[in-house]
Amino acid sequence: MLDGILRAVGKVEKIASTIAAGFMFAIMMIVFGDVIMRYVFNRPFSWAYDLISIYLMAGVFFLVLSEAYTGRAHVSVDILQQKFPPSMIRLSEIVTCIVGIIVFSLIAYLGFLRAVDSFQSADVMAGAIPWPMWPSIGLVPLGSGLITIRLALHLIAHVLSLVTGRTFIGLPASHAAGETFE
Repeated sequence: MLDGILRAVGKVEKIASTIAAGFMFAIMMIVFGDVIMRYVFNRPFSWAYDLISIYLMAGVFFLVLSEAYTGRAHVSVDILQQKFPPSMIRLSEIVTCIVGIIVFSLIAYLGFLRAVDSFQSADVMAGAIPWPMWPSIGLVPLGSGLITIRLALHLIAHVLSLVTGRTFIGLPASHAAGETFE
């Protein structure tokens, strides 16, 4: 059952990452178009900076958090952990998951409250184009909520692996293969 839930969350992460990749492509195209318009026609896009900084960068960052965690693409300081036996590594992963759940669930909750407040008060950014703020703010609880779910699933899997001795979720590759930085 846990494997099915992990696969389902993985599919949602893949969708979120695909959207983030689309955002990154949009950033590249907008910046390229803005440079051409600025230096060739002396008519830069007045809306480019706001769109990129408010919406697209938030999407690129928050929508890939969970899949990056799953793929172990985040920075990991594990010098001591490499010397631990597998049971201690599991315990350290459990602590990491608990701390991550606390932090990201708080970010998701407060971000959700802020997004709802922004939507209800019809907040817009002051500027040439009155961009609504709630879609950008809404990306925060979306991405944070997704990584919270992933962390909770990893927590359950690590606890089950520790208690039963069965591997429900693997250890980081360097630990599983016995590799170290030395």
